[in-house]
Order: sequence, then C-alpha cells, then structure tokens
Amino acid sequence: MRIEWLDLPDALDQTRLPMPPPTADFLQVTQLANLVTSLFWGNNDFYVSPENQLAGATSRDDVRTSYAVAREPLTGDRPDRIIGYAALSLPWEPGASADAQPTAAEVHVAVHPDFRRRGVGSALLREAEAEAVRRGRTVLQSWTDNALLDPAAVGSGPVFVAGTSLETGLTPVVRTPAESVPDAGRDRVRWQAPDAAFAAAHGYELAQVEWASVLDLREAAGAALVAESGSGAAEEHGYDLVGWEGACPEEDAGSMAGLLGRMAAEAPAGALERVAEHWDVPRLRAEERARREMGLTLITTAARDRSTGQLVGHSDIETFADLPQAAYQGNTLVHPEHRGRGLAVLLKAVNVSQLLRLRSETERLYTWNAAENGAILRANQELGFVPVATHPAWQKKA
Repeated sequence: MRIEWLDLPDALDQTRLPMPPPTADFLQVTQLANLVTSLFWGNNDFYVSPENQLAGATSRDDVRTSYAVAREPLTGDRPDRIIGYAALSLPWEPGASADAQPTAAEVHVAVHPDFRRRGVGSALLREAEAEAVRRGRTVLQSWTDNALLDPAAVGSGPVFVAGTSLETGLTPVVRTPAESVPDAGRDRVRWQAPDAAFAAAHGYELAQVEWASVLDLREAAGAALVAESGSGAAEEHGYDLVGWEGACPEEDAGSMAGLLGRMAAEAPAGALERVAEHWDVPRLRAEERARREMGLTLITTAARDRSTGQLVGHSDIETFADLPQAAYQGNTLVHPEHRGRGLAVLLKAVNVSQLLRLRSETERLYTWNAAENGAILRANQELGFVPVATHPAWQKKA
C-alpha cells in the first residue's frame, strides 16, 4: 500500500481511453465515497456525481479541499486501485492573510469494506493530520455517520435485517420509540460502531451529536396547509414572507449576507471550536456561483420586517437535479431581536410548502440538528420529521 496526494483535474475527461490519470483517480474516489454512504443509508439519497464532487472541491472560495489516497499494492497485470481516501478540507476566509486564517481543519476518512482493519484508515488519517499541521491548522474536526435508527423511514433497501446489514455488518441500527424527541448526551452515540471506535482510538473526543431526521413529503400536505394559514399571522405582526429559488434577489442580498454571518456565529456548536466567517454580498454571490457549479439549487423562504425592509429570518432547502427523490434542509435562522414569535417554525413550514409546489416528485426531506437544540427538534417533530440517524462530531488538538 502507498499513500499519495491526488492532483485534481480542472475538468473530468472521459472522452478517451485510457482516461487521463487525474480523471481516473477522481472517479475512483467518487465511486468509493458513494459506496460508503449507500452502505450506511441503504439508499442513494446521498449520491454525489463525480462532476458535482469535483466542483465542490475546486469551485469554492471559502474552503480548500485536498484528497490523499491509499493504493492497493500492484500485483501482476492488475490495474491500480484506490482502496481508501482522506479528504482534508481547510476553511478559508477570502481576503484574509494566511496568518489570519481559521485554525480548524476537517478530515474525513473512508476505506473500502474489503480493506478495513488493515491499517489503511489509520495511515490515511496520519497523512491528513500531518498535512493539516503543515498548513498551520491546530484543531482537527470530523463528522461521521454513526447509527441508523429507522431504515424504513429513509426507504432503506433490504440489506438491513434484524438491526444490522447482512452483507457488511457496517451499519448499527438502534431502535427508539417513534414518539420520542431525541435528547443530547454521549449515551446516544453507538460507541461500538466503526466510526466511533476509529475516532476514539485515534485520540478524537466527542464534541457534539447531531440528529438526522427525515420528513416523508408524500404525507406532508397537512404541514403545508398549516404553513399557509400561519403566513397570515406573520403579516399581522409586521412581517412579509417572501420566497425564491436560486440566487437571492438583489434588494435582499445585503440583509441575507448578514443573516449568514450570524448563522456561522450562533448555530449550536457543542464543544467544537467555531470557525469565524465574514459575510458580505460578494461572498454571497461567490457562494451562489459555487452552488450552481455543484448542481445545487436553494429554495428559500424569508421574513422581511415591514418597518425596516430588511430580512430578519430565513430557511432554505437544498435540491439537486440528479437527486429528484430527496431534498436537504439547510440553514434556518431568525435575528435575535425577532425571536420568540414563532418565526423559525413558520419559515421552515412555509418552505416545505414551497418545496412541495416546486418539486412535487421529491419524497424525502432530510435535516440535521444539534442534540442540544431541543426547541428546533420539537419543532421538527411538529412538522412530521422523525429521527433516523446519529451524526456525531469529533475533535482533536493537533
């Protein structure tokens, strides 16, 4: 086995055989990433096309992503094969000097099931950690898929039997009462799962637990009706609800950038070191360009304060053209001066209604929320979301 860093191609060239090595290597990384996520979820709701994954690694101004890969030892005439990778993502503040950049780095390691427990993941992690330190990062963070709570809720395939995966045994399944609201705490992490055992063995500490929940959109008409009736109440309190698809309208771009800056500073972070972000209109527009390159379209509902004309809250949902069956809840935030009036729940509900109108073929809406954020977890339950998986965050000082 040998470890090396990939040279990412400017574009994927699949028009000739053999394909150029940068293209062939990146296709293998994408295939492995999709294999690992599909084995956990039992569906293809988290499939990422090679084109979209490359755009995510190369088109963003606010993060720099590199890939280290482990190659299987060559024997005879067998083709070179990538059996694992480590993705190293460095948050980056556009316009800031090198010594004013964030100190955190995000690391994600994936190994093909046939090559686990052979030291491949450990070697990749060591390489990624060393590179992060070399680039001046002192805090290492990672988010992992831990345990599946409700395979049926995500349309999981038949590999899940009696609480495990017949073919791989990789996905622990934890049963919880459907009516219960997830709570915070270490006891909600499945510590014997591969991700938790790997993180603990390499010195990472649990810093936060997020719950992944899903809303069955085929049964969400009730929430949509509630949303429509609730929009009148917002108007009575001096707010206009506005919605759009894609780029933020020019007249709202400044206040939207302000809300995004607050999201980075105020979202529940547990014990994670926060990464400060400065948002302005140019950064918002750069983010929108990157989304387009990744095939991502946002559906947004926002609340405008009638007295100032400024946006004071928003909720957005991510959609991808090549994943028509699923959508993904993004940010939901209300300015502190306008909280306590039910706007957050209303914005989420109205945006679900907008999603139903614009993407009638979508079956499931996923959301991730910090376990300590009881208010939003209860709001999700009111809207019909059910908890389906645990998603812990790990942290280590380099």
